[in-house]
Amino acid sequence: MQYSEGRLGRVFVVRIDDGEDFLAVMHEFVRNKAVHTGTVLFLGALRQGRMVTGPEEAILPPDPHYVMFEGGWEMVGIGTICPGDDGPALHYHASVGRAGHALTGCLREKAITYIVAEAIVLEFTGLDIRRQLDEKTQVILPVHKRDEATLMSPPPGTESTPAEEPESKKEEAATKDEDTGGLAEIIRDLTRRPRA
Repeated sequence: MQYSEGRLGRVFVVRIDDGEDFLAVMHEFVRNKAVHTGTVLFLGALRQGRMVTGPEEAILPPDPHYVMFEGGWEMVGIGTICPGDDGPALHYHASVGRAGHALTGCLREKAITYIVAEAIVLEFTGLDIRRQLDEKTQVILPVHKRDEATLMSPPPGTESTPAEEPESKKEEAATKDEDTGGLAEIIRDLTRRPRA
């Protein structure tokens, strides 16, 4: 675990109009306003977009499973802003829905606005965070400055050894591990991309 403590800076409310690329507009706005760290809260609708809805398989490094959607989808989501190698790095996760169908994942590459999208940008100050490539996962992750003052440790006098897990909990966990069927397995099969 890594963490940083900062303060709230400026607050912006942004409107992205029909036909504009939500991702491109937000990136340009954050760059122009020199927001180095912060968060983006957003809602609205998208004509079309591209999203990563998880990995093809739960392995490291992951092979992203991409889904394209179009036709006017309602959306709600959140994003983070950190310095990256080429300026501000924005990472968005959203849920989009249309006519009883829903997707949740990481918005990537394009997200064309339908009618309007509204975003609230909250700037954070006093943080020392960067997005960098993680060797193990091969994913660009936020990295917090590591110094002894910010490393998490238990408060003095609260150190303890973990209690032994009750036998009933161990049996319950073992049963869950053995049960690999069910809805989750069906969804994985339905969304698995055919191999070339």
